[in-house]
Amino acid sequence: MKQLNEQATRIFCRLLKKLEGEQLIKLYSEGFMPLSMERLEENILTPEGVGTTYSLCHYYKLNGDVMRDPEMVFIVVDNRKDEKDMESVHIYPQLYQVDSLGLYEESTRIENGQIKSFHKTWLFAHCVFANKWLCNIQMQGFIQ
Repeated sequence: MKQLNEQATRIFCRLLKKLEGEQLIKLYSEGFMPLSMERLEENILTPEGVGTTYSLCHYYKLNGDVMRDPEMVFIVVDNRKDEKDMESVHIYPQLYQVDSLGLYEESTRIENGQIKSFHKTWLFAHCVFANKWLCNIQMQGFIQ
C-alpha cells in the first residue's frame, strides 16, 4: 500500500505530538483557517500492525453549516522504539473529502476494525496531495 513520504511522515508525527493524548485539538495560524486534528478509531488491523485513524481538517461555515475544506483521514501505525525511528511509522490515507465540491473518496476501506480493500488510484492521489498539504501546514506555521 502507498504511504506518505518521509518528510510528510515527520510532519504528521509532530502533529501527533501536539495531540498529546487528547481526542481533539485545534491549531491556529494567522491568515489561515484553523486546523483540527482528531483521533478517531483505534485498533485497526493493517499489514504493518495495529493502527489508529486520525482526521486532519480545515473547517469553515457556509450558511450556518460546517464545511470541510479539505478533510483527510489517515491510518497511522506507529511501531517506533524511539522518537527518531521514522522507518517504523506507516501512515496511509484512508479518505479525502471536500464538502463544497461534493467530493468523498474512501481510498482505504475499513470493516470490522481491519483494512479490507483499497482503491489504488485514489490512494496514490491522496498520498501525493497529503505529502504537499502537510508541507504547506508546516510552512503556514501550524507546527511551532
